[in-house]
Amino acid sequence: MKRFSSLLWQLFFGSFALAMIGTIPQACADSPSESQVKGAYLYNFTKFVTWPSSAFAHEKDPFQLCILGQNTLGPILNALSQKSVGTHPIAIRHPESPQSAIGCHLLFVTHSEPERTQALLATIRGKPILTVSDQNEFAKEGGMIHFLRVNDTLRFAVNQETALQAGLKIHATLLQVGHVVK
Repeated sequence: MKRFSSLLWQLFFGSFALAMIGTIPQACADSPSESQVKGAYLYNFTKFVTWPSSAFAHEKDPFQLCILGQNTLGPILNALSQKSVGTHPIAIRHPESPQSAIGCHLLFVTHSEPERTQALLATIRGKPILTVSDQNEFAKEGGMIHFLRVNDTLRFAVNQETALQAGLKIHATLLQVGHVVK
């Protein structure tokens, strides 16, 4: 089982590495920064989550990748803005408030926003917005995915129940690679 899990991990992370060739400066390619790893995860999450058709008015509408709080991803956002999610080009947005986050498809809530997190989750509850954070216990507190450290490796936890309530389907591959919380 451990070998299978390791293989899934390599496939999951490796697919981003192939997709990002040429977008990360060569000096950083050997040892990606935490921001680059988080960016890789965010992009790969889009490949393993299905949004309801009602989340997009038109087939070519932009996929709104939003960052709420202090931008900790830096230049990786430029690389992500050159990508697409299916037929939807990625558009990067920085909402100023929980209310302005409505309309996002993936919302990354940075660790600089703990005081606004509960208000945010209440505002967007039930909406097809994949919520991701680097705040501890975010998925246990009503978010969908949070980053965590396991033996100096950045991993993630998934709250599938919250995602289902928002109309999002998280594919089994993502659930197998991540840690599922309730």
